[in-house]
Amino acid sequence: MQKPVAAVILAGMLSSACSIDVNGAGAEIVEQKTFQLTGQPELKVHTFDGAIEVRSWDRNEVSVEIRRRAASDDEAKALDVTTTQEGNRIVIDAPGGRERRRVIRLGAWPGDGVSFIVRAPRQLLLDAQTGDGSIAVDDLAGKIALHSGDGSIRGTGVEGEISAHTGDGSIAIEDAAGRVALDSGDGSVRLSGRVEDLRIHTGDGSVVLDVLDGSAMTTDWSVTTGDGSIVVTLPKDFNGEINAQSGDGGVRVNGMSSERGPNGDDRGSYRGRLGTGGRTLTAQSGDGSIAISSR
Repeated sequence: MQKPVAAVILAGMLSSACSIDVNGAGAEIVEQKTFQLTGQPELKVHTFDGAIEVRSWDRNEVSVEIRRRAASDDEAKALDVTTTQEGNRIVIDAPGGRERRRVIRLGAWPGDGVSFIVRAPRQLLLDAQTGDGSIAVDDLAGKIALHSGDGSIRGTGVEGEISAHTGDGSIAIEDAAGRVALDSGDGSVRLSGRVEDLRIHTGDGSVVLDVLDGSAMTTDWSVTTGDGSIVVTLPKDFNGEINAQSGDGGVRVNGMSSERGPNGDDRGSYRGRLGTGGRTLTAQSGDGSIAISSR
C-alpha cells in the first residue's frame, strides 16, 4: 500500500534535520539603542522583511527600537542587525542573512523579520527601505526617501523633498509640503498638501489628489495610472494648463465634459487653462475616469 504523497514529503524533510513549528506563535526580541547627535542626522534604515516607523521628537538624539521576529528566541537572536554611526550619519541594517536550520511552519506564521521604530529630530535626511513590509512616517522635514518592495506607505506632516515607492501596495501622504514623487507598482495613491513639484504614478489603482491653498506649480506636474480613476481638487485661484486624457473613461474639468472618442465612446481628452495659465498639469488614465475641479 502506497503512503500518501504528503506523508512521503514530510518524512523526507524530517530526515534532513528539519523541524516543524505547529503553533505559529513564534518569538519576538526587543532591543533599544540610542545615538547622540551634534547636528542634523543623516539616517539610513534598512530591513529585509519588516515594518519601519519613523516619527519626530524634540530630543537631539536618535532612538531605535529593534524588534526581531522568528520561530524561537534562539532564531530571533540569530537575525543579523548592524548599527553604525559616523558623526551624524547613522546606518541601521537588517540584511536578513543568518545560518539556521530549515523550519516548516504550519498555520499563519508570518515569517522571520526585523522591524524598526525610530524617533529622530524633525529635520533630517532619511532613507528608509524594507524588502517586505509597511513604512509609516510622521512630522518629518528634509529629504525623505521611502521604499518598500511589497507593502503600504503612509505619511503625515512631511515637508521637503519627498519620494515614496512601493512595488505592491497603497501610498497615502497627508499634509505634505514641497516636492513630492509617489510611485506604486500596484495600489492606490492618495496625497494632500501644499506642493511645488509633483509626480504621481501607479500601475494599477486610483489616484486622489487634494492640492491645498498655497501650492504653486514650479514645474510641470504629472498624475498617471495604468488602470483606475483620477480625482484632483485644486485651489480656487489655481493657475495652470490642464492636459487630461483617458484611454477608456470620461474626463471632466470643473463640470466641463471631455471630447468623446471617434466611435462615440467614453474615451476622451481635455485641454484648457485655469486662471492665468502657466505650467502644465497632465493627468492620464489608461482605463478610468478623470475629474478635476476647483474649490
